[in-house]
Amino acid sequence: MTTVTIGVLSIVLFFVLALIGVKICYAMLASGIVGLLFISGAKGTISVVSTALFSMISSYDYCVLPMFILMATIITETGMGTSLYTSCRSWLGHFKGGLCIATIIACAVFAAVTAFPWASIMAVGAIALPEMSRYGYDKKMALGSIAAGSELGDLIPPSSMFIIYGMMTSTSIGSLLIAGIVPGLLMAGLYVIVIALWCKVKPDAGPRGPKTTAKEKLIALKEVWPILVVVAFVMGGILIGICTPTEAGALGAVLAFFVACVQKRMNFKIFKNILIASANMIGMIYMVISCAMLMKQMLALSGLTFAMSDAVLGLALPNGVLMVIILIVYIILGMFFDATSMILLTVGIFLPIVQQCGYSALWFGVIMVRMGDIGGLTPPMGMTAFFLKGLAKRPLAEVFKGVTPFLAADFVGLALLMFFPAICEWLPGVLGYTVI
Repeated sequence: MTTVTIGVLSIVLFFVLALIGVKICYAMLASGIVGLLFISGAKGTISVVSTALFSMISSYDYCVLPMFILMATIITETGMGTSLYTSCRSWLGHFKGGLCIATIIACAVFAAVTAFPWASIMAVGAIALPEMSRYGYDKKMALGSIAAGSELGDLIPPSSMFIIYGMMTSTSIGSLLIAGIVPGLLMAGLYVIVIALWCKVKPDAGPRGPKTTAKEKLIALKEVWPILVVVAFVMGGILIGICTPTEAGALGAVLAFFVACVQKRMNFKIFKNILIASANMIGMIYMVISCAMLMKQMLALSGLTFAMSDAVLGLALPNGVLMVIILIVYIILGMFFDATSMILLTVGIFLPIVQQCGYSALWFGVIMVRMGDIGGLTPPMGMTAFFLKGLAKRPLAEVFKGVTPFLAADFVGLALLMFFPAICEWLPGVLGYTVI
């Protein structure tokens, strides 16, 4: 049996384990170890396992993820993010569909700083849904705006998805965070267009809310200054180039802690909860990434990634056709797996193909994150849709109907990113990052 065959069988084993309910990280760990045992024997397996599972812990660059998680946990546990929706509502609520637009912005910002879309669904959605219901908003549009806004957080820096992708591919994390800014603004604009068209076709879908005075707007803005200051310092430091992403994450955590203390939001109990929640989250993510790194090394040793790359490129298909095939694979995977698992499982297989087609790892990182977001909204197993169903206590079919127009906008945005890679690569290039 060839090593390539062993690699294929290991992937089959992974899917079997995942489909019968084994946690993704354990499925990766088991399939990786089994494959390594057949390829390298017991001694070689021990060597690879020890390297894969502990290399991140000893690397300074990999400290970036714990720093951002700590910052996000401080913001979440101290309640600094609870005023986001209220502030956005004060500024936008008097427009047609304004509450939906406010929801998208609030969900995006909250998802960006908390690192996970479902966190924004639970935090912002719990406030936004009753408010939109009170003003008579179309339930499907309300549900769709919450789902779309939460997924948008994966593009808006600081984004955990870009950090994970950068760790897996050795791509500059700073360049990835910056690369997500323009696509994030683009998608936000497309979502606003969806809401505007929805209200145009169905005028009673998003009634105007009461107007607020300039004083009320300023008071509302005053409530969210802590998050704005923290994010501005973090991203400003990276954009200007005065600190690395790891240093920016540490700065963000310190600033968030300082602001929480100034606002008297911090006490010993909350501080203890922050440390416990951060440690649990970091441990979970590092476990998943370590297992993915192990499986990635097994696939590399098997020669499967190179064999697949040669086979695919040997078909002599146009680059555009190859990318469409890869995207179709991601759409199918997104129906069953969460975004993180999709990236960890496939990046080692698809990235070499994409790079040989002449595309940059930076651009592909944005595309992968987008496909993960689309997968979260795609039936039958869209994770974001399921979280929203649980919060809203509405039928799953209604949730999927609500997200469908926003999914259409997602595919329009994806097409623009495909045809115009500069949307992702322009800003990092301007700021001096090497696009590779």
